[in-house]
Amino acid sequence: MDSIKEMWNRFTQSIVNYLPDLGGALVITVIGIIISIILVSLTRKALQRKKVDPSLVDFISRCVRLLIYAFTLLAAMSALHISITGIVAFFSAAAAAVALALKDRLNDIASGIVILFTKPFVTGDFIEFTKYSGFVQKIDVMHTNIRTYDGTNVIIPNSVISNAEVNNYTAHPQIRVTITVPIPYDANIKQVQALLTDVIEHTNLVIDDENYPKKVRLEKFGESALEFTVRCYCEYKDYWTVYYALMEGIKNTLDENKIAIPYNQLDVHVINKNDDKQ
Repeated sequence: MDSIKEMWNRFTQSIVNYLPDLGGALVITVIGIIISIILVSLTRKALQRKKVDPSLVDFISRCVRLLIYAFTLLAAMSALHISITGIVAFFSAAAAAVALALKDRLNDIASGIVILFTKPFVTGDFIEFTKYSGFVQKIDVMHTNIRTYDGTNVIIPNSVISNAEVNNYTAHPQIRVTITVPIPYDANIKQVQALLTDVIEHTNLVIDDENYPKKVRLEKFGESALEFTVRCYCEYKDYWTVYYALMEGIKNTLDENKIAIPYNQLDVHVINKNDDKQ
């Protein structure tokens, strides 16, 4: 009985002796959390004042928070007289193992950091690459979210984007609209050019500037038709509106002027062998 009582006394005494260290570690933890909140808030406000991309703001804020948490954890462990050398070695070995297991994910992270800092595109830009095109909704460390024209939210690994050829239409907001129009071979070339040019002139949202020329040219001699090319420029956000307006305007103008749009056809010549024998 006396031995149990002695063990209990030793236990309670060790807790009492340990309380100051435990309290110090708790105070350090609370201070670390408060410093983290303040510094992250100041960092976000400073970056936002400089109009830094929101995705980059989130990434830097997250890095600041994790860094402060790491220092707070080390300080709290030191207050508890816990040797951090072995723990650092353990985490280093664990980090190496995780890096080896998640090398593809680390490639995504590295690509995300490059995208965030080099800024080939930012949130809100309209981009196109491989089989996707749409508005950038969010750039995260590992993924980029794109909203396509049909409203689909596509999540793409950053390594895929960094290894692809990306067209950023927002960086150069003026985009060319090109339409090929087949015309019968017996049509008057000058009349067709005048009619198609008039369609361009009367289409809304087409840019009226000599730096962005409107052109109608005979592009090539097709198998069944003369192929005219209609070219003009508009803002990228108006592309499909202008494209469909031109298509409708071209069809209506050709119909009004009795110019039919030819379809592919094949002339077949039949030779009667009996006639040759006679």
